[in-house]
Amino acid sequence: MVSVSRTIGFVLLVGCTMFTTGCGSSNKGKIEGKWKVTAFPEKTSGKNKQDMDEIAKAGMYIYLEFKADGGLTVGLGADKPEMLAIVKAASPNQKITWDAKYKLLSGDGVEVTDMPKDMQSGGGLFGQKDKARVKVNITGDQMSLTDNEGVTKLTKIP
Repeated sequence: MVSVSRTIGFVLLVGCTMFTTGCGSSNKGKIEGKWKVTAFPEKTSGKNKQDMDEIAKAGMYIYLEFKADGGLTVGLGADKPEMLAIVKAASPNQKITWDAKYKLLSGDGVEVTDMPKDMQSGGGLFGQKDKARVKVNITGDQMSLTDNEGVTKLTKIP
């Protein structure tokens, strides 16, 4: 009787350990850093797509910076700093970055929360919401972020 109880206890312990390990995030330790958006979702609206094309033509890009503490910065970057300075000077309140938060979920899931109102107004990367769940797949320095709008592709910035 005692050996059966120990065997069942051991099986339960191993099962629980495997279950909790299996529910971990596949992005832990890989998502942190600055990622440049290289392609936008297929369902991006015409106006947003035009705006993004204009940004790219000017030598600028949108980036996502995932921080180890769960902070997320969405910002505008540029290959030429002088171009970024011009855009910043022309922007309302000279704002070219927005802060939000993210949380790793099990598997490939990532939840983005606390998005500022001005990020929600035009649709943007996460739609017109304060909170979004996306699927993130990272291979080396390439990331794909999938939501109901399609796939956003990003490359890690060194």
